[in-house]
Amino acid sequence: MTSELNRPTLGQHLLLLLLAAVWGSSFILMKIGLFGWRGGPGSDPVLNGLQLGLLRMALAGLVLMPVAWKKLQKWDRKVWTALAVNGFIGSLIPAMLFAVAQTDLPSATAGMLNALSPLWTLIIAVVFFGTSVRRGQVAGLVLGFIGAVGLMSLKDASGDVHWLAACMLVLATGCYGLSINVVRNRLADLRPMEISAVALAMTAAPSAIGFVLFDGVSAMQTHPEGGHAFLAVGVLACMGTAMALVLFNALIQKTNVLFASSVTYVIPLFALLWGWLDGEWIGWSHALFGAVVLSGVRLVAKG
Repeated sequence: MTSELNRPTLGQHLLLLLLAAVWGSSFILMKIGLFGWRGGPGSDPVLNGLQLGLLRMALAGLVLMPVAWKKLQKWDRKVWTALAVNGFIGSLIPAMLFAVAQTDLPSATAGMLNALSPLWTLIIAVVFFGTSVRRGQVAGLVLGFIGAVGLMSLKDASGDVHWLAACMLVLATGCYGLSINVVRNRLADLRPMEISAVALAMTAAPSAIGFVLFDGVSAMQTHPEGGHAFLAVGVLACMGTAMALVLFNALIQKTNVLFASSVTYVIPLFALLWGWLDGEWIGWSHALFGAVVLSGVRLVAKG
């Protein structure tokens, strides 16, 4: 991928950091959406993971619906298929998987597991899109993966490791890897706003219908923390999904899939910070593996 190996600029590094901060905050917002202000795994939930994921996507799609309507064009079937992949596989399915998994996992741990996305991005790029990478980038991905696995293997405050929930997040990051490659290789001629607005708008109606059918409305109405949960999911949908996806698609198009996906190496640090502020147990081992992750990011960026 000769054209993709251009060195990212300072502005693109800053955009990467901004995205990491926004997405790193998503996990604490999911926690509030699931359990309210003071709840957590094990307490009485406001919404279950499926309801939260569907509400998040319904609101995100609704926010971008007016933009999507203006951007609609007579694209061919391949473009519409790629947009559907970006919307449903790249956003809707991971949103539900992450929310379901976070009913058992602390928000910081969920954020750390998100760092597996670049590994999937590289595998899919090489296998399905014929992408070639420099050895330095591969070394960075491997180093980042080692740090991510180290973070994933750490026990929570109760001494448990939730492997089933972790597997859900592995699947979710695989969805991200596929979507990133599709945006870069199939939607390069579309503007980032067009991609994000239309892709998310496609998921809005199915998500809203699913939220109602799975009793999401009554769940929020009957729980005393329903208002707080809705506020958290609203911020998550507008900032962590709609706005962030626009910026992320722009980063993919202006740099390369490996650099763009390396945002998930920095996300765990912000997730850890929010988890620590919320009283989640954070040890020195988290900081150690976090440093390994950042080293991987540097190698990926340098090539």
